[in-house]
Amino acid sequence: MSVAPAPEGSARRAAAAAAAAATKEERQRNRKRSNRLSAQRSRMKKQQYVDGLAVEAEQLRRENDAMRAGAGAALQRCRLVEQENRVLAAHARELCSGLQLRASQLRLLGEVAGVPLDVPDIADHLVQLYGGGLGMTTLSPPPPLLPLPPQIEMLFFQPDSVMDPVSMLQGYENI
Repeated sequence: MSVAPAPEGSARRAAAAAAAAATKEERQRNRKRSNRLSAQRSRMKKQQYVDGLAVEAEQLRRENDAMRAGAGAALQRCRLVEQENRVLAAHARELCSGLQLRASQLRLLGEVAGVPLDVPDIADHLVQLYGGGLGMTTLSPPPPLLPLPPQIEMLFFQPDSVMDPVSMLQGYENI
């Protein structure tokens, strides 16, 4: 017994296959649309991230410029204070040296006149800080001068003609 396929069955199958194909195409279209929207959202999110980085980079650049300017101003103030400090320290050394000299002169005057003068000693910390360690509590002859190196000494005895600076400096590496 041979069973011939009914024309209705193949039509149903064809209709079902067509419906399945339409459903498959619809799913593909939906997936493509979803993928496009997802890609667009991803691009927008990435652009927002890049824009945020650009804004942050510009803000950091401005902060760096402000910090550099502040550091430059602080460095300038520091140099001015250091310069003022050097001037004040030189003045303090000069005053301490003058005080040492006057105290020594008073002591010497007291000895010469035979009158005991009560000259207070200069505080040790002042002498250490500003006295230069000279230890001049009484008048004494100045220390002998150290001899000059021959290369420098010869400069004092050169004729008035033009001197060669290279030959003058050749002996300095031995000093």
